[in-house]
Amino acid sequence: MTLDSKTTQKQNTVTGSSHRTKSLIMRITVKTIAALTGLVGLLIGNTVFAQNLIQNPGFGTGDLTGWTPLNAATGAIISVLPTGGNPTDYVWLNNSLEAYNLALSQSTPNGSVVGAGVVVNYSFDLLGGNQAAGGVDFIHIFDEAANGAVLSQGPGLLGPYFPPTTSWTTYSGSFTTMAGSDHLYIEFDATTGANSGSMDQMGIDNVILTAAPEPTTLCLAAVGLLGVWTLRRGRKA
Repeated sequence: MTLDSKTTQKQNTVTGSSHRTKSLIMRITVKTIAALTGLVGLLIGNTVFAQNLIQNPGFGTGDLTGWTPLNAATGAIISVLPTGGNPTDYVWLNNSLEAYNLALSQSTPNGSVVGAGVVVNYSFDLLGGNQAAGGVDFIHIFDEAANGAVLSQGPGLLGPYFPPTTSWTTYSGSFTTMAGSDHLYIEFDATTGANSGSMDQMGIDNVILTAAPEPTTLCLAAVGLLGVWTLRRGRKA
């Protein structure tokens, strides 16, 4: 074999190796982009499309399925009304007992909000009624342990609210859960004062509680998953 032939063969070998390297890099790059795209989708999905944890949030069943009335009595009544809501069914609390608290509550399923660093977004629509002589609306939102123990009041006691009587008003906000959190609890209170003739009426509709890990937590998880995937790809290559 001549010197020129050996040189040509060596050049061909180097060129082939270069092509294979470029091809491998391209395959890894394409798969890396695909993996990143999937992780971005995961991040967006957790943030934007979080599921409402409340059962029967708009009272569309026509009853209080999923909800627990508290302190209902003669003169303190909870009713589901088929029209006039936002847009249809809604619940109406009518409390005419002095120095009394009529309430409606719900706990989300056990394990629905686990651990610290979960961002909880809440929203609900209220319609005002007769709030006479000290009548007022309050809302509690708790994050609770698996045994039902209250860990914190999330955003605290919300209110007092004096919503308009002629139109629905949406209230919303967010908070971050504490360590040991397992599920959420929400309670709507129609509370009267100790004054003679005190009354409180409140309409409730479209109750929403959603939960998603904080963006920082999701990003760290995504980077970790990508790192594991890259290491596995590198070993296979």
